[in-house]
Amino acid sequence: MRIAILGGSFNPPHLGHLILADSVCVQMGYDRVLFVPVFNPPHKEMRHAASPEHRLAMVRAMAAEDGRFAAESCEVDRAGISFTYDTVRFLEEKYKDVLTDKIGVIMGQDLAQDYGKWEHAGELAERAQLILALRPTEIRNRAFENLPKGAYAHHEREFSIERYPHLVLANPEVAISSTDIRARVVRGDAWQYLVSKGVRDYIRGNRLYGCGLFERVQAFAKAHLSAARYEHSVRVGEMAAQMCARYGEDPFRGRFAGIAHDICKEIPGEEMLALAEQDGNPFSTLERSKLSLLHGRAAAVRLRQEFGVTDEDVLQAVANHTFGNGQLSDLAKIVFVADKIEPSRPQSTDEYRARLLALPLDAMTLAVLEENIAYLEKKGREVAGEALCFRDELRRKVGEV
Repeated sequence: MRIAILGGSFNPPHLGHLILADSVCVQMGYDRVLFVPVFNPPHKEMRHAASPEHRLAMVRAMAAEDGRFAAESCEVDRAGISFTYDTVRFLEEKYKDVLTDKIGVIMGQDLAQDYGKWEHAGELAERAQLILALRPTEIRNRAFENLPKGAYAHHEREFSIERYPHLVLANPEVAISSTDIRARVVRGDAWQYLVSKGVRDYIRGNRLYGCGLFERVQAFAKAHLSAARYEHSVRVGEMAAQMCARYGEDPFRGRFAGIAHDICKEIPGEEMLALAEQDGNPFSTLERSKLSLLHGRAAAVRLRQEFGVTDEDVLQAVANHTFGNGQLSDLAKIVFVADKIEPSRPQSTDEYRARLLALPLDAMTLAVLEENIAYLEKKGREVAGEALCFRDELRRKVGEV
C-alpha cells in the first residue's frame, strides 16, 4: 500500500484538503491519504483555534466520507510539539506490514519555502517522498490568521525545498482557507459549503469559531437592557464598525464589541462586582465607591465565560470602554471613542464626527478623552487614574509631551 500524509492544524478542515488528497491519489497513485492534525505546530501560533480534540474529531468526520482517507491521531496523542520526521518514523513502524513505498509527505508552498528549517530536513527528504502542492493566494483576515513564529517568521527568498528531491503535484488551485472560514463563521457569512457535511454539522453542534455568536450576544443584550440602552449599544456597534473601516481594523469585531459593551450595564451592583472580580485585576477606590463603573469588566468576563469569546482585543475593548488605559489595542481605542461619540450624544453632530475622523487614531482618541476629562472636572467628579494614564500615553504617542 502506498500511503501519503497531509499534516496541518485543520482549524477547521475544509474541501481544499479533500481536493488535495484526491489529487494525490489520482495523479500519483497513492492508495491512502492520512490527515494528521498537529497538536502544537512548531512553525506558527494558532489563533482562534479549536482544541486538538475538536480538530481531530472534525478530521475524522471529513475523512469518513471517502474510503481512501483516514484521520491519524499520533501527533494529538503525543501532545507537545511534533515534527514531521518523527511522525513519518512512527507511521513507518505502524504500517510496516503493508507499506510498499516511501511515505509521501504533502506540503503547500507556504511550508515548502521554509523546508530547510524543518527538523531533520535532509534525513526526511531521503526517508520520505516530498510532494509539493500548488497553493493559491489565500483569502486572508488579519484578526483570524495564524502567525508564523521563531525562525519561520522570516521566509526564505526562494523555496528551500528546491534543494531536496521532491515531486510537484498539479492539483486544482482552490482558494479556500481555514482562516477565511473561521472569519465567516463568526460573522455569520456564507461558509457551510466550504467544508464537508460532517465538519459543518460538528462546527454547528459544538458552536466552534463563534458559530451564531453575534446573534446570541445581540439577543442577550436586547433581553437584558432597556430599549434606550440597547439602541445605544446598536449605535456604538455601527459607529465602531465605520471607524474600523476608516482605521484598518475588522468592522465586524468593532460591531460585535459595540453591541456587547454594555450587556452588564443594568445588572445589580453586587452581581457586577462578583463578575468583575473574576478578571483577577485590582479595583480602584473609585470603582469600589461606584460599582456601576465595573460594568465593562463584568461584561468581558461574561463574554468569556458564558459565550466562549476568546478574541482578546474584543474582550479588552469591552472591559476598558469606560476609562481606557495606557495599553489599549487599536480596536479598543475605537470602541472607547465610539461609545463617547455615537450619534445620539448631545455634542456628536455630523460636523463634529467628521472633524474627529479626519485625525489619526491616537490623536482622535486623545481629543475625545481630553474632552471627557474636562467635562468630569467641570462637574466636580473624580477622574479615574486609568483615564489619566491613558491620556499621558496618548500624548506621548502623538508627540505632545
